[in-house]
Amino acid sequence: MVSPSVDTTSRAACDDLVLPSITPGPIRARLGPVRRVLFFGKSMSRTRCTGALVESFRAHGVTVRWRNLATLRRWLGVSMAHRAARAEFRRFRPDVVFVFFRDLPAVLADEFRRDARLVIWCEEALEVFDGSVADYFALADLVCMSNPARFSWLGERGLDNMAFLMSGFSPRFHHPAKVQPFRRDVAFIGGPGRRGQRASFLAKIGRRFQTEVFGPHWDRWEHVHDGLRIRPPIDNRAYARICASSRIVLGVNEINDDVFYFSNRTFLTLACGAFHLTHYVPKLEQVFKDGEHLVWYRDEDEALDKIAQWLHRDSDRARIAAGGHAEVMQYHQYYHRVARILHWLQVGVPRWQNDARWLPPVPAEASRQASNGL
Repeated sequence: MVSPSVDTTSRAACDDLVLPSITPGPIRARLGPVRRVLFFGKSMSRTRCTGALVESFRAHGVTVRWRNLATLRRWLGVSMAHRAARAEFRRFRPDVVFVFFRDLPAVLADEFRRDARLVIWCEEALEVFDGSVADYFALADLVCMSNPARFSWLGERGLDNMAFLMSGFSPRFHHPAKVQPFRRDVAFIGGPGRRGQRASFLAKIGRRFQTEVFGPHWDRWEHVHDGLRIRPPIDNRAYARICASSRIVLGVNEINDDVFYFSNRTFLTLACGAFHLTHYVPKLEQVFKDGEHLVWYRDEDEALDKIAQWLHRDSDRARIAAGGHAEVMQYHQYYHRVARILHWLQVGVPRWQNDARWLPPVPAEASRQASNGL
């Protein structure tokens, strides 16, 4: 496989901004190259986040062993699964243990961090916090979070090991499908939300436009709201086919008020070459350009207007979809995220990375500013 190029120019532009301090953060005492990673995470058929992260480490020349501890616990029981994980840690002797959020129990994380650096990857919105999350994050050398709005809360509890990294995708798993006839006006891929908040909105859209919803946990809502056409959950290959056969692929985030935080659905949809209409979140304009990479709306009424506005503009939608695909290919692969993690583990994390007040432009915007002489 040919590894994508790392955007070193944009990273340098981002890291060289004049900010309060770039003193290395709390991992400065355990800095060094990364050669062996023991990766803990569940398999994910739709997003393929864990597989893409593992693939990205390997593309950077890192030896990785991936273990799904949840599956081992089902097969062997908790005690035997934990014994197996400990034995593998001793044999493999990783210099980094990488955990997809809470896919490694705290008792093992606490043990492993004594002899290896511990990195936690968190793509969750973390809308509801409890003390156990802060305690778990405190075990890590580095916590990579896609929602920087939570940094203040964690900082108040004494944590300074956070760094802002958005989600991403891998072109191995998410790429455009072959051109095919449109089968629907609007598609939504995902669940109803923790409180079912997406159900009434999608039903309203479904009453005006030919709309299909693909995802889990919709059973109870299908009978509550007229207009919902529910389809089964899908894997990554079906994701690409739906993007290719839908005029508009809708984005509805779990929350829409936190700076820079939005669903990884955005990256996956653009990677599959679809025209994406998504809910605006603060600072989204520093990541994508409205009308150039995607289109956004700010409330339900505007979403309905935007669907009607773009539905029959096939050539314009195709132009924007192509722009969005090119943008994520250049800046937003997991390969690019892992490059940053490896860099931070070797030289340290800039202090501003765990302070939401001083977040720099994301790499794409930083690169644009640099090219414009700003």
